[in-house]
Amino acid sequence: MTVPRSRLILLVSAMLLAGALLSIRFISAGFDPMIETEDHPVMALTGLLILAGTAWFILLLLMRRTQAFPKWGLPVLILGGLILRLGFFGSQPIYENDYKRYLWDGAVTAQGENPYIFTPEEIFDASAPGTASVPDLATLAVLSNEADGLTGEINSPHLTTIYPPFAQAVFASAYWIAPYNPDGLRGVFLIFEMLGFAVLLLALKQFGMPLIWSSLYWLNPIIILTSYNAIHMDVLLTLPLLLAVLTLKARPWIAAIALSAAAAIKLWPLLLAPVLFRSWFKRPALYIGIAALVAVLTGLSLLPMLLSLNDQAGLAAYSANWTNSSFLFPGLREALGFFVDDPNRIARYVIALILVGLSLYLGFSTSRSEKKLPFDLMALSAAFVLLSPTGYPWYFIWFFMFLPFAVQSWMARGLGLLTIGATAYYVRFLLGETDRYEIYETILLPLEFGTALLVLAYDGWKERRYA
Repeated sequence: MTVPRSRLILLVSAMLLAGALLSIRFISAGFDPMIETEDHPVMALTGLLILAGTAWFILLLLMRRTQAFPKWGLPVLILGGLILRLGFFGSQPIYENDYKRYLWDGAVTAQGENPYIFTPEEIFDASAPGTASVPDLATLAVLSNEADGLTGEINSPHLTTIYPPFAQAVFASAYWIAPYNPDGLRGVFLIFEMLGFAVLLLALKQFGMPLIWSSLYWLNPIIILTSYNAIHMDVLLTLPLLLAVLTLKARPWIAAIALSAAAAIKLWPLLLAPVLFRSWFKRPALYIGIAALVAVLTGLSLLPMLLSLNDQAGLAAYSANWTNSSFLFPGLREALGFFVDDPNRIARYVIALILVGLSLYLGFSTSRSEKKLPFDLMALSAAFVLLSPTGYPWYFIWFFMFLPFAVQSWMARGLGLLTIGATAYYVRFLLGETDRYEIYETILLPLEFGTALLVLAYDGWKERRYA
């Protein structure tokens, strides 16, 4: 493909993507919680998300076909991605309020209190005038009143926080910058992500891959929307995980620290450890040392959370019961229901065994090329999301951060289609409000994940056939 033609497709796709996201920013005010769900501009949002996702997918297909791009392409795309992120500052989060938990956790942690002891419900109740309570709870009740009753607006208020200590430190830093202000979170998230993106560029250069492929992460509309409109914190993982990839060969101890930091943001990156450090498997002393370092650092960082586990712990409830927007897990659970009394629990065990088995298989595949490492990390992260009992769109960040290393891989198209399919998630709120939720479960969810899985299966079959 010639440079003029690729330049035209690049510009048109990027402009359509940017226009769609900026339009979503404009209509986000229509999703104010005070407005009835039936009056939300859901159809406009749906159309704009499909447009943005399609434009991004065209960019993916373009970069799979050619590297004939003008020199100014990458700087323009980087600037455009930054402007789009900044554009969502001050926007109304669309159908999400997890950020309120972040705001409250940040306030608690910034005051030197333990966010894993009391639930928001306990604190909110204790903040009522004349309520007697234990001293530590009384302190938090005063903080709740200062926060204008924020604890009464948090998801799952009967549970303590699910977020590990490093995430709590990030939330606290946002509190110090702008107390109880969503834009404080957005600002801290953006700093972390920009550092992560800089590491991505360095890692792509180290692997000898075109730097413009980084734009597939930087311009992904689901990453931008879920991180800077919905304010989900998964974007924090990009910096430590990509830093682990970058430093693995020359400074494995830094990679170990980075992986431990990622696990102190969300626990699941520990699954990547066998794959990440497999190149050192033939040097047992170093391999064991790295494993010990990861274990010690992760254990110490998670200690405050683990010591506070009880029946009200968010971590325990999430791992045992949470199910939402998942495609494969409900089918497995239903199938197991014919054979066991507790299919929900057994299904989670089966999935855990599959993921651990896949991690160990890839981790012991020491003969695989070093350049295959990011692809294997992407594949394992994608397997986790696809098999998980929860399949939220912001989880897609977990594997999209590795996509720039695997643009030409057989998994790229199938996973990329999820950027378009994620639109289904936002339609479900209107369907639920109008007693038509079964449309989401029986039609939209299978379309979202089923289409991606079919393309993955087809491209995987072609890869094996013509290898």
